[in-house]
Amino acid sequence: MKCKLLVAEDELIERKVLCRTLQKYLGDLICLYEAKNGREALEIFTREAPQVAVLDIEMPGLTGLEVARKIRETDKNCAILFLTGFDKFDYARQAISVRAMDYLLKPYNEQELVFPVERCGCAPYNCCSPRTWTK
Repeated sequence: MKCKLLVAEDELIERKVLCRTLQKYLGDLICLYEAKNGREALEIFTREAPQVAVLDIEMPGLTGLEVARKIRETDKNCAILFLTGFDKFDYARQAISVRAMDYLLKPYNEQELVFPVERCGCAPYNCCSPRTWTK
């Protein structure tokens, strides 16, 4: 069974890079859903119930943190990963309060993105090991 994974990022190019990277390493193991803002992310989450949500912290409509809080109201097990370009302690503290699995600062490298998703159970252990990385 494929792992359902939600990517919510308001910047189109960033969202496409995220999705391409996840497809590159996890391909047939995941079913990927894309959201361009927080409201759309919550709609997709409600409809599809993904096991993993990769959320940009700053998005229009609802922020990633607001989306995460809403997710936690109904799903205590969804693995939440945050992406942000803001190195603010308050964001990290709030991410901890919603039990985020990881908190990545932009720019991040492919391993920093894929390894936490692998740990969430969306891939067999070590399917994304360093030996598979291309230069």
